[in-house]
Amino acid sequence: DPADFAGAHLKGSVNIGLNGKFATWAGTLIHPSESIVIVAEPGTEREAAMRLGRIGLDRVVGYLEGGMGALRPRPDLERSIERMTAPGLKDRLAATAPPVVLDVRADREREAGHIEGSLHIPLPHLAARAHEIPRDRELAVVCAGGYRSSIAVSLLLGCGFTELSDVIGGMDA
Repeated sequence: DPADFAGAHLKGSVNIGLNGKFATWAGTLIHPSESIVIVAEPGTEREAAMRLGRIGLDRVVGYLEGGMGALRPRPDLERSIERMTAPGLKDRLAATAPPVVLDVRADREREAGHIEGSLHIPLPHLAARAHEIPRDRELAVVCAGGYRSSIAVSLLLGCGFTELSDVIGGMDA
């Protein structure tokens, strides 16, 4: 869940929630040769592994027993990705140093409407095009409903970005 990931996660982890298009995004973003360790709500680990296996991601090497609750504060635990509301984003965009809005939706979604001045990089291309994103300003990441923006934030963290906000509810909000 995006809120759970924002609260705490392991450094280097990619957040792809089971409650969305899990198989689609896992298949798009994870290479079949990569080893996978599942961090999930207790009792959902087998479901995650099965769904990954169905799309050819069968290099699941294990899972974190007890999910994130099994971890105590430790050096490889990241905390507090900022999540902002749509009204909060509106206020921040009116400030003297507004964030860069990064829109990770598909082209056809963006054509239907977007935030003026936002940077557009569809989620499947994000890692390859991360060099196009300014590193000297905060990023506010937005998608349609909040699922893909959380995935994008996890990928951007892996690319070394630190000043990130996930817009709750995305463009729908």
